[in-house]
This record gives sequence, structure tokens and C-alpha cells, in this order.
Amino acid sequence: MTDKEILDLWKEGYTRLTLAKLYMRRYNEQVKIIRLDMKNRHVRFITYKEALNRVEKILIEEVKRC
Repeated sequence: MTDKEILDLWKEGYTRLTLAKLYMRRYNEQVKIIRLDMKNRHVRFITYKEALNRVEKILIEEVKRC
């Protein structure tokens, strides 16, 4: 999920908590696929707090720009 997608969903009315859940789910789905390869088997999943941290940073930067 890109920064632009997060901002678009936020402008549609999603809360930061909902955005964090969506971001976490999409990220972890991609990691599941990546972990199938033997070289990347140690890639770890993201937690809810880490996802919330990422989403909040993006939203704060957008608010500062306005």
C-alpha cells in the first residue's frame, strides 16, 4: 500500500486505526508470499503498532503540508 493510497482512503473518511489495520493486512499478505522463497524466509510480519506508526507518520506529514 503506497502513501498515496493511504492518503486517498483517509480523505474518503477512514480513520487512522482502520487504515493501520488495512495496511497491516496488505503488508502481511505480501510477506506471506515473499517468505515462500528460501532466501527470504526470515522476513518478519509487521505488528499493529508498527503499522499505526507508519500510517500516522504519513498523515502528519500531509497535515503539515496543508
